[in-house]
Amino acid sequence: MTFSEKLIRLRKRESLSQEALAEILGVSRQAVSRWEQGTALPDGGKLLPCARQFGVSVDWLLDEDQGWEDMAGTDSASAEGKSPAICKNWHWYLSGGIVAGAGVLGMVVMGILSSLFPVVLTEAPVGVEWTRVYTGLMAFLKGNDVEWLFALWAATALVGLWLLAQPSLRRREKFDSPVSPWYAAGIAAAAYGCGQTAWWVQQGKNGDIALLAFFLAAAAFCVVRLSLRLGQGPADRRRRERLMLLLYIAAQGVILLLTAEAGIGLVGLVLHVGVCLFYMQWGNPQYRSHCFFRR
Repeated sequence: MTFSEKLIRLRKRESLSQEALAEILGVSRQAVSRWEQGTALPDGGKLLPCARQFGVSVDWLLDEDQGWEDMAGTDSASAEGKSPAICKNWHWYLSGGIVAGAGVLGMVVMGILSSLFPVVLTEAPVGVEWTRVYTGLMAFLKGNDVEWLFALWAATALVGLWLLAQPSLRRREKFDSPVSPWYAAGIAAAAYGCGQTAWWVQQGKNGDIALLAFFLAAAAFCVVRLSLRLGQGPADRRRRERLMLLLYIAAQGVILLLTAEAGIGLVGLVLHVGVCLFYMQWGNPQYRSHCFFRR
């Protein structure tokens, strides 16, 4: 049973006209008409009010596998405060929690060890007139040659977060968004390339300046292309998605500067990928779960 069929039946059950429903939800009558014709779907901000108006769940509205006879079971579960999705996806939450917890615990332990066994590391590259001094966690990682282990723990935490996101990633969302995961990933890859290449240039590898320019151009290209794609859709959604893009670019820029100044290598790569995954999960309605739509 499609969303449009359910909406028509629910509206008629409540003896509401399209105009009345449009006024309740704060949209135009034409918008409700398009929903019922199946040519469009409500945006995230209207789905939850629509479901509450008719006393049903958002999941039931969007799931074509559930028909009218399934509505009673959905309502009773919602009324009792139960979440069938959590019970159904418990293995994802359990495995994701264990893996993410292990990764975070590993990084915390290494941070504690860096405090218990402090290290001060000095680097003076040949042919360069400056000296770099490392202290704290970075000095501990470089001095004991365990950067790879910290990166492994960070990657483990990211895998755990990915497992936790699987229920929402696998949910069949029906929202169209101009947010492109390819351009978002391109920004992350180019930002990491810029930071790492800038670090090499600081070490005296001036031959990598051309490579740095290439990564900067690639990052600028991805940012422009993604910005142009966000020029589509309703005005409120455009503002929201552009703000999220600015925050995403700012986060990638901060990690870029850390990589360029501290040469964090694999740790920087993990951070770039983590921010990219978070942006795609939060910023794209095609991937995020219904809880992010609540206001």
